[in-house]
Amino acid sequence: MTFVGRLNFQTKIILITFAMVMLIVLAGGIAIDRVVVPAMGRDVQEEAWKIANGIVEQVREVVGEDQRTPSKSQLESLLSLIFNVRAKLLYVELLGQDGETVYWMGSDEYREGGQSVLLEQKETGNLLMRRLASYPPIYEVFRVGQMPRTGLAISALRVGVSARSVQRLSRQLFKVLFFVTFFILIISFFLIRWFSDMITRPVSRLLRMTNLLARGQLEDAIREVERAPPCLQKLQSSGAKFLGKSHIPACCPVLGPSTVARPSTAFQKDSETPCDLCEAFKRPSGDELSKLLLAFHYMAVNLKAYQEELRQRYEFEERLCEACPDGIMANDMEGKIILYNEGAQRLIGYDPAEVLNKLSVREIYPPGEPHKIKKALLIDDYGGPGVLLDYTTELIRKDGTHIPIRLSATILYDGVQEIAVVGYFHDLSELHEHMHALVSTNERLNKANRELARLNHRYLEMLGFVTHELKSPIANSYMSANALRQEIFGSLAPEQSIMVEAICRNLDQSMEMIRHYLDLSRIEKDEMQVNPQPTRILSEVIDPVVKGLAGAILERGVALATEVPGDLVWTLDPELFRGVVTNLMNNALKYGEKSGSIRISAEDLGDRMRLEVWNSGPGISPEDQSKLFQKFQRLQSSRQSSVRGTGLGLFITKTIVERHGGNIRVESREGEWANFIIELPKENPPQISRHSA
Repeated sequence: MTFVGRLNFQTKIILITFAMVMLIVLAGGIAIDRVVVPAMGRDVQEEAWKIANGIVEQVREVVGEDQRTPSKSQLESLLSLIFNVRAKLLYVELLGQDGETVYWMGSDEYREGGQSVLLEQKETGNLLMRRLASYPPIYEVFRVGQMPRTGLAISALRVGVSARSVQRLSRQLFKVLFFVTFFILIISFFLIRWFSDMITRPVSRLLRMTNLLARGQLEDAIREVERAPPCLQKLQSSGAKFLGKSHIPACCPVLGPSTVARPSTAFQKDSETPCDLCEAFKRPSGDELSKLLLAFHYMAVNLKAYQEELRQRYEFEERLCEACPDGIMANDMEGKIILYNEGAQRLIGYDPAEVLNKLSVREIYPPGEPHKIKKALLIDDYGGPGVLLDYTTELIRKDGTHIPIRLSATILYDGVQEIAVVGYFHDLSELHEHMHALVSTNERLNKANRELARLNHRYLEMLGFVTHELKSPIANSYMSANALRQEIFGSLAPEQSIMVEAICRNLDQSMEMIRHYLDLSRIEKDEMQVNPQPTRILSEVIDPVVKGLAGAILERGVALATEVPGDLVWTLDPELFRGVVTNLMNNALKYGEKSGSIRISAEDLGDRMRLEVWNSGPGISPEDQSKLFQKFQRLQSSRQSSVRGTGLGLFITKTIVERHGGNIRVESREGEWANFIIELPKENPPQISRHSA
C-alpha cells in the first residue's frame, strides 16, 4: 500500500483498471473451465448414451420379431451408416458371453488399454472416461444386459465417443479470451490515459492554483483558468474599492445544480456583464471538475478582491491611526504594549522600537495608577463595564516628567475572553495652562468687578445725591421763570419774553434730565418699587400727562386724539405709568412731525390690555428699532437734530413695563409714522427684583 500511495493519480487509475480487467479475465477463465467445458462434456456424454441406445435399437430392428441372426455384413452396413451420421463416434464393440469381442468396428488404436474413470452409472450401463496415451479422452458407454437375442450371442456393448471437440472448443475459448483480453487491455490503456488525463489536468491545475494561493500569488492563480466568465475577467483588471460596492457577482448560474435555469433578475442587476454574453453560460460544462475549477477561480478572484479591500482598509486604518493627533496605545493582558502611534510617541517620547512588545504600561503610569484604571474599566462610573470615558490621570514621559491626560479606553474581547486593552489619551498640559491662566484672569476680573461695583455704587449714590439736590433749586427756578413768562409781576418787553421763554425751555429739559437720572439711579440700585392698584387709565394716567404737556402740544401745533374708554380700569402703578406715557409723548413731540398728529389709544383684549402711542413723522428705520430700548442710546437722526436728550427715556419705559409683567415694542413705516405698543397682562405678577432675577 505504501508503494501504491506513492504513485500518481493517473498510474493508480491504470493499475486499478488493469486489475479489474484481469479479474474479469480470471472470472471468464474460471467460467469456461468450470461451467462451459463441463456443459459441453455433458452434451458429448448424452450423445454417447444416445449413440449406444440407438445402436441397440438398430440391432433389435435388424433381428426382428423372428429372432433371426444378422450377418456380419448386415452389422457392418448398419454400423457404417451410424458412423457416417455420428462424426464423434470412434468405435463400436460387441462382446460375447465370455467377454470376448464378437464384433469390432473402428480403428484398432482405440483397442489399446488405458485408464478408465467411471463418470456415470445407470441400470442399462456405465459411462466411462478413457484416457489413451496418444489420443484425447474418450467417453465410453459400456452397456450390458437387455441385448437382443441373436445367433451371435452378444452380451455387452461398448461405444466410444470422441471428446476432442470439447478440448478443441475449450482451447479456442481460452485463445479467444486471451486475444480479447489483450485487445481490451490495449484499448483500455489508451482510453484510461485519455480519461485520466481529463481528470488529472483540472486537478493538476487546481493543485497549482492551491499552491499559488498558499504562497499568496493570487494574480498567477487567477490566470490559471483558461475560460473564465467576463465578470471575473473584468475583476482581474480592477481592484476592489475600499468601502465601495463590490461588483463581484455573489454566485454564478453555471456553478448551480442545474445549468439550464436562467439567472434571476437580481443576479443580472448585480452583474455588470449580461449572462447571455458569457461563453461559460451559453455552453456550460456538466463536468464537476470543470465546475470545481471555475468555482475555485471564483474563490481566487474573490480572495484577491477581499485581499485588496483588506489592504486598503489596513492602510487607511494605519494612516488614520498615525494621523491622529492624540495618543493611541494598546496592550495585551500581560501589560505589554502592542500598538503605539505617532501621537503617543510625540507625547511620551519613546521610539516605537523601545516600546512595542518590550515596554509595559506600568512603566508609563505613576505607581498604582494602572490598577486604578483597570478598576475604573470594570465599574459603571466612567461609561460602563469594559468602557472608560474621559478619565483624568497622568503619564510619565521618557525624561521622567509627568503630564496630565484625559484617557478613554475599552477592553477588546475574543468571544468572552479578554485579549487587549486599547486606550486613547489627550494631552491636557495646554488645557491646564489655559485653566491656570483663566483662573488667574478670573480672579483679577472678580477683583476688578468688585472694584467696579464699589465705584458704580459710589457713582449711583453721587448721581442720586446730585440730581436730588439739583431738583429743588431747578424746580424753584422753573416756577419763577414761569411766573415771569405769565407776566405775574408785570408785562415784559418782546426781547424779555423771548429770553424768559428760552429759560423756561432749558429748565424744563433740565427737569426731565434730573427725573431720568433719578429713575436710573433707582433702577440700578433696585429701589424702584411697583405698587399696582386698580387704576382708571383715562382719568388717572392719560389726562394728567396731556394737561402737563399742553404747552408743548400747542407750541408744536400737534393734533392730539385720545381713544381711551373712560371706564377702562387696569391694575398698575399709576405714578410709574404716567412717567411711561410722558416719555412716549415727549418722544412723539420731539421727534414727530411738527403740526402733525398724535393718537393715544387703549383697549381691553380680555387677558391683556394694549396701550398705543402713535405719531406721524419720519418714523424709525428697521436698523434703529433694535437699539431703541438700550441705555444711553440715541439714534443717529436724534443726534443730528437740535433736540437734546439723555437716551434713558425708552430704557426706563421698558423697565417699568417689564416690572409690570408686560412688554413694549415699536412698529414704524419709515418716512410716515411710528407706533409704540404696550401690552400688560390682566393679572400683574409680583414685582421681580433685578438682582433676584
